[in-house]
Amino acid sequence: MFQIVDEKKKQLDAKRPLPAFTLRSLKEKLLLEWTYHSNAIEGNTLTLKETKVVLEGITVRMAN
Repeated sequence: MFQIVDEKKKQLDAKRPLPAFTLRSLKEKLLLEWTYHSNAIEGNTLTLKETKVVLEGITVRMAN
């Protein structure tokens, strides 16, 4: 498994420096997934897409 990780790291390093838009996109994806999974642990039932909408600033109405 470590060999696979090392190879992936070498591939990533070969592409450095990453373009600014790529870094921004990666940061947004990581924030979305971290938020989604953190909320799911706490019992939130929002989907990944719904979480993305909330992070974009659109209000989500919860069903009763």
